[in-house]
Amino acid sequence: MMVDIRNMQAFALFLQKYDINFDLFSATKEMEKQICYEFDFVREARAMERIREFLRVSNKKPPVMVPRVIPGMISREVLVMEFIQGTPIMNLSNEMSKRGIDPAGKLAAMAKQKILTDLTLAYGQMILKDGFFHADPHPGNILICNNTEVALLDYGQVKEMPEDLRLAYANLVIAMADDDLLRTKESLSEFGFKTWSIADNELEELFQLSLRMFDTRLPPGVTVLSPFADDSSLNKVGVESFPEELFSVLRTIQLLRGLTVGMGLRFSCAQQWKPIAEEALLKAGRIKDVKSRRPTRSFLRRLF
Repeated sequence: MMVDIRNMQAFALFLQKYDINFDLFSATKEMEKQICYEFDFVREARAMERIREFLRVSNKKPPVMVPRVIPGMISREVLVMEFIQGTPIMNLSNEMSKRGIDPAGKLAAMAKQKILTDLTLAYGQMILKDGFFHADPHPGNILICNNTEVALLDYGQVKEMPEDLRLAYANLVIAMADDDLLRTKESLSEFGFKTWSIADNELEELFQLSLRMFDTRLPPGVTVLSPFADDSSLNKVGVESFPEELFSVLRTIQLLRGLTVGMGLRFSCAQQWKPIAEEALLKAGRIKDVKSRRPTRSFLRRLF
């Protein structure tokens, strides 16, 4: 496995020198650190219980379900946990069809919106309030249970952000939600993000690059973003240095965006997370007041 990592790092250095204007090598260094934890089930059990308890005390009803660890049945090689019955999110449309619900209809869209809202709310709270989060929300780790409840599985990949980075990211979330170009640039600089630019409208291009990295929203009519595309912001704004500690956030946002596209929804996690980010900065004494109202969670009648 470490040979594969070394090969990937060599390829990353080649790509960032000759093709992609982005610090890929730092991303591979973070992956190297995280892989070492993948097969430590004692660590995974502790992470699962920490996140489960955090979401419980932070909400009247947790936005996602986290499996309970079975006490006394944990070792570095074995982890026994609660079984959760549900439908893999990739099979959601098929399950709706079986139950007589049109996957392309209004009712299905409402259900998908609630599922996505609950999932991203959990991530906003984990990342911005606690700084400790599940870092692998690919579709295989997400189940849809009764009443459109979401279950989040597999805590082998978790990340704990340093406090200063968590607060800097909170500042960036607010900047993106407010479409504040100057605050976006200042926030990126705060957590060590170094760029070069050949763009006439540098602030706008840097803002668009930030949205593509750290928000789930897409430009109108766009469903795929590629760093190789002719209109990629990386052709005008290059990333010389990307903080290793932030890679797990970047990866998480990209996976969440993939879910929004797959569900046919348009959604901005930055706008949803803005009140959470403001609360984090207020608690840390970084801002004096909060003007946003806390987001409310909508509930649907029982569909499943």
